[in-house]
Amino acid sequence: MTRSAIDANRNLVLDLFARFDSGDIDAALELLHPDFVSHNPRVLHDPARTSGAQAFADFFRSPAGTALLAAGSDIRRVIADDALVAVHNRIGMPTGDLAAVDVFRVQDGLIAEHWDVVQPVPEQPANPHGMF
Repeated sequence: MTRSAIDANRNLVLDLFARFDSGDIDAALELLHPDFVSHNPRVLHDPARTSGAQAFADFFRSPAGTALLAAGSDIRRVIADDALVAVHNRIGMPTGDLAAVDVFRVQDGLIAEHWDVVQPVPEQPANPHGMF
């Protein structure tokens, strides 16, 4: 894959974050591949009833998703390698900050898959290194 194609994948994912951060779920959906799959276990998805993109949108319209959108994301790092883009970000929830790594797979110029790992940021970590 060329450097420009990798950069395009990186920019696509950053555009997704920007659209979600603006609260425009419908605009974010435009960036998802028709066969989009989210591997987040909190995204309720029955493929016999709805698309992966619609399930993802439904999650962000739920109370948990609405809270995430309201918190926004503070992107700290982006790593792009071929069709995969990883975003290390801080989510400032009212109940305490979260550290997240979202991984996306791009196919045909659209986001086709999503994985994430999320954990609370401790107020008093066991080491001085921090999570960011």
